[in-house]
Amino acid sequence: MKHQIAWMLLGLQLLALLVGTQMPGAWRSDTVQTLHAPSWVSSFSHFALFTGMAMVLAVRPFSWPIARIVLSAFVLALLTEGLQFLAIDRHPRLLDVAIDMAGTIFALALVKGRSLCTVHR
Repeated sequence: MKHQIAWMLLGLQLLALLVGTQMPGAWRSDTVQTLHAPSWVSSFSHFALFTGMAMVLAVRPFSWPIARIVLSAFVLALLTEGLQFLAIDRHPRLLDVAIDMAGTIFALALVKGRSLCTVHR
């Protein structure tokens, strides 16, 4: 992946996370109902975004160490949950931090598993 594309992909995921985090509770509920989506779609979105961000950071051109990715994801998860104090009708939940971290760990397991399965010549 080219460096510029990696930065754009990471930036888009961060933007989606920030917009979703700051969306008022009523808008979020209306969106879920309009799409006839299950109630867990928000949690899955967080899982998917953190999976995507961790995967981008784990592979080239970034190739961050695992500890740096986990720490950064944890800080970002706490920050986004804390920002929900500022959103209308939203409240932070520690469960959401755990879901975010599960997405991060899942991504790292995928990347590590892929590297174990490839033949190095």
